Amino acid sequence: MLFTSYLIGLVVLAVGVGLKICPPENISNVYGYRTPFAMLNKDVWDEANYFCSNMLIYVGIICLIISALCNIIYKNNIDIASKISTIISVTIIVCSVPSTEIHLRKTFDKYGNKRM
Repeated sequence: MLFTSYLIGLVVLAVGVGLKICPPENISNVYGYRTPFAMLNKDVWDEANYFCSNMLIYVGIICLIISALCNIIYKNNIDIASKISTIISVTIIVCSVPSTEIHLRKTFDKYGNKRM
């Protein structure tokens, strides 16, 4: 169970680095940050994947730090440490989607045109 709490942060970090190193070149239903707004056009798509990759890298690092802190604080009860760090990590990951959408809506209008 101890490894699971670190695994979440490592996977999120790896996905973020993967998107950063190999961003999707075309709008795709398979790879990349896929929401209806992000898939409006190539400009929105590129910005969404750029922002999301940065967000995932930061979130992955934060999840790893939270896992380490929980394991230090609850060193006598690894099961509780894993559960707490997993709940906090998943919550942070879920919150990264609205953060990306808010960024896109501030950057582009509803038609996908860049705001001035």
